[in-house]
Amino acid sequence: MRLLIAAIALATAAACSPAGTEVAETNDLTITQDASINPVIAYKDAFIMEPIGGRDMTMGGVTIDVSAADTKLVAASSPSIGAIELHTMAMIDGKMTMRQVEGFEVKSGEQLELKRGGNHFMMFDVGTDVVGGETVDITLEFDTGAEETLKIVVPAEVRVVGE
Repeated sequence: MRLLIAAIALATAAACSPAGTEVAETNDLTITQDASINPVIAYKDAFIMEPIGGRDMTMGGVTIDVSAADTKLVAASSPSIGAIELHTMAMIDGKMTMRQVEGFEVKSGEQLELKRGGNHFMMFDVGTDVVGGETVDITLEFDTGAEETLKIVVPAEVRVVGE
């Protein structure tokens, strides 16, 4: 089953990636590379938490590895979610504070981890198709310094509280 899910994710990423993009999967990372665009971006563990109690907002995350050049994650979107913001979490004056940011810089050779209790996606106007056990596509947008941003479609597992 895991192999089937990986194959579907790989096919989806390949179908939704820009022309000339190669997609490969190794060691639980899905790697996207375009010969004309650096950096090389790999991702794993993309998830969205199922909204609790009929609410239409939630959070999500992903782990991103970057090589070959620095980049900046500048946006995320999904047809199943009205708006996705990039957020930080920090302890300020003894309180956990969440703030929207314009992006996350990722140096070549480094990893960006968006997760619960840390930097994360904040999602608003979440659709009714975002339910536990399903997969929802998130498009990640990176500023590579080129004229156009690099967009990668990432399949995210919808998890329920406790997973």
